[in-house]
Amino acid sequence: MILKIILFVFSTGALTVIFVLTQQKTGLSFEKISLPQLAPAIAVLVLFLIYKDLPARINLCFEKVILTKSLIAFILPMLLFAISFFIEKQLNLNVKITENLTNLLSLMITGMLIGALGEEIGWRSFLQPIFEKKNSVLVASIFVGIIWGLWHIGHYKNGFLFMTGFLLFTISASIIIAGLLRRTEYNLIISAIFHFSINFGFLVFFHNSLTDNKFMLINGLVWLIPAIGIVIITGKDLIKI
Repeated sequence: MILKIILFVFSTGALTVIFVLTQQKTGLSFEKISLPQLAPAIAVLVLFLIYKDLPARINLCFEKVILTKSLIAFILPMLLFAISFFIEKQLNLNVKITENLTNLLSLMITGMLIGALGEEIGWRSFLQPIFEKKNSVLVASIFVGIIWGLWHIGHYKNGFLFMTGFLLFTISASIIIAGLLRRTEYNLIISAIFHFSINFGFLVFFHNSLTDNKFMLINGLVWLIPAIGIVIITGKDLIKI
């Protein structure tokens, strides 16, 4: 298990660097897709070529419970971002609703959807179930959240406090997604919609303040509250191995 995780993380990191450099040098951008977001999915494909017993769950099953959870997966991140936005407005931080949003969305919505799928095939369809082989859902979610957060190497330049808040956010989001994915066989529709909503929410509320330390710390704390709530509500479901 450990070797598979190491290979996945290494492959994802290497592919991310290659895609970042490629996109910077060529300006390649089909439907505003961020090529690095495809790295986790391609890393899973690489591991499939090496191993035949991967616990990856590319589950696209769609039924009533999936529809309900998918709606929650879209609404919840937007609600949490709205709460963060309100709090930060009260603290007089430099946050504002993004201008020209209609034009931005028409350019970026397809890219955000494809990017969300590319990441979630790696994070929740592969990494989460492989960590759950020998860990509880909660511990697995924390590990995935840390790796997911550290993968965003472009944020390192914003400093330690920013990354602390960002990791708090990714760990909390990872726990929330895991809660939604319980008894759905790691449904990719749910996790991809949740991830899309995160990207959409950042674009709507914080497009002009994504490098602010205070913003990210407050946002991380806001997301931590429902993450703790999910752990309490689900009881032993997330902590049993």
